Amino acid sequence: MNNEELLQILATKLEVGELTRKEILAQLDLTKETEPATPIHKKFAHFSFSPAKLLYALGAIIVIVGIAIFVAQIWDDIGSAGRIATTLGLGLIIAASGSVLLKQKPQNAIGAIFHTIGGVLIPSGGMVTLYELTLVPPSLWQTTTVFGVIFLFYLFLNTFHKHPILTFFTIANGTTFIYFLVAAMTNVSYYEYRDLYAYLTMVVGLSYLLLGRSFHGGWNRSLIGLLYFLGSGGFLWAAFSQVEDSLTWLFLYFFLVLGGLFLSIQLKSRGILILSTIFLIIHISYITGEYFADSLGWPISLVILGFIFIGLGYSSFSINKKYLTTIESKP
Repeated sequence: MNNEELLQILATKLEVGELTRKEILAQLDLTKETEPATPIHKKFAHFSFSPAKLLYALGAIIVIVGIAIFVAQIWDDIGSAGRIATTLGLGLIIAASGSVLLKQKPQNAIGAIFHTIGGVLIPSGGMVTLYELTLVPPSLWQTTTVFGVIFLFYLFLNTFHKHPILTFFTIANGTTFIYFLVAAMTNVSYYEYRDLYAYLTMVVGLSYLLLGRSFHGGWNRSLIGLLYFLGSGGFLWAAFSQVEDSLTWLFLYFFLVLGGLFLSIQLKSRGILILSTIFLIIHISYITGEYFADSLGWPISLVILGFIFIGLGYSSFSINKKYLTTIESKP
């Protein structure tokens, strides 16, 4: 039996229903190969940036600046009620408008823009309200409570709408709440508990990385790059702040930065790659300046350091080209 006869038999069996196309593909293990490739413009459509979105963003910035200037001009003349109304009240109205627009026009970015404006006004309005309603400067616990309420407010909105801009403000206000909560619990200045805040920032940074990883393939995928960038940057900066007073951290930091480079490949994140390279350069510069600046080998150290930087730059470029350029959606 030649190939033509075999193909004719298969065609006949397909016509009469004795075989299905899926059964043939499964038998030949061609399912993956015959799946149509997703067009690149559809695959990353959520990253497109149209002129309309640019105008939306510029409009939002102009509105926020305009409101800030207007409120500053009339601040002394409107009293406590007016100050609360022009900050918190206006923010809630704009956020409500954004929710209506998200509900009626979910594919349109106009609702997200309204929520962006509201997201800036509501936290500042909450603090204005707190200051205006208290006779004495508010305590850390009162400030913590305000941001806790704002965090729950955005958590509720995000549960209802499931939109990245609301996720962003939920994370931002939740992070602010955590820092104020720690400050209220310790009730001491930052400088007295600097190590505590450094470790807290490391934890927050790691949580951002885990959040970014969990957002893959979901409706929050547009926040992945930002979370990777902020998470890795916060973690590496906080860890570097411990290097000065500890030889353990001095050596451990090399492994952390190298871990960041490895993680950038695993997560295909240019943001993590760039920050890991920058902090590695900073760390090497710190070591040479701290321990070799007064020695006769300082000029030689500078030469070696320069070549190390060139090597790091080349390695970073090679990693980006080899492992990251195929994924355009992640920075």
